[in-house]
Amino acid sequence: MKKSLLFLIIIVLLFYIRHILRNKSREKYIAIGNEQIIGKREEQEDSFSTIVSEKGIMAVLADGIGGYSKGKIASSIVVNTFVHEFLKSPDLAHMEIFFKSTAKTANKEILEKIKGVKSGSTVAVVIIYENYLYWASVGDSAIALFRKGEFINLNKKHIFESLLQEQYLSGKISKEAILKNPMKKRLTDYIGHDEFKEIEINKYPIELKQGDKIILCSDGVYNSISEFEMEKVLEKNVEPFKASEEIIDIINKKNYPKQDNATIIVLKNED
Repeated sequence: MKKSLLFLIIIVLLFYIRHILRNKSREKYIAIGNEQIIGKREEQEDSFSTIVSEKGIMAVLADGIGGYSKGKIASSIVVNTFVHEFLKSPDLAHMEIFFKSTAKTANKEILEKIKGVKSGSTVAVVIIYENYLYWASVGDSAIALFRKGEFINLNKKHIFESLLQEQYLSGKISKEAILKNPMKKRLTDYIGHDEFKEIEINKYPIELKQGDKIILCSDGVYNSISEFEMEKVLEKNVEPFKASEEIIDIINKKNYPKQDNATIIVLKNED
């Protein structure tokens, strides 16, 4: 009886060690960098955070909307909610549930804490888990993958222009009508309002390759610098913190009179 029990314990331990070694072999070194400027705005309404844990890596960026400092509060609520839920989550086996429930929690908290003034926030969030990239977003903050010299936009922008593009493709309006529409950059969805629909989630996780770079940025970045300019920086063999600094430095030197808050996070798969 004792020998059978001992044999069973040994088998269980071997399976556990195998599981640990398998997970360890999947772990990759992810370098992280970020940079932020206030631009010509009175307040910084962008919020962001990066978390490295045994479960995985999360980067989250939020761009607040609303006057009287409410945008700043809203974006902080979104980021803090994602950080809190990520840290307390026992595992990341159900990524879609995590993204959806966390977005709804943040939406509810904004509605409860900010009253009387229209406010809200975009969100762009990525999680790297066992060398796979998962992402979710709502609003117009961007998520992109830079791989082998190619800049690949991953998420859609939830703005009126996207709806106009659909109308153009179906032949209902002209290209000129899109360009002249003064409401084209208006958000069609964001976190922090009663009609909040649902956060967009990638259907299939992306297996990361050596040298891949993941970029999260607010509209203050991509409205001020072209993809070509970003590619020239990202293709360099520099650390993410240096790439982030260079991109923001390019924006600063342009000195646009209406420069928005600009925030960028760059993650690089070093292995």
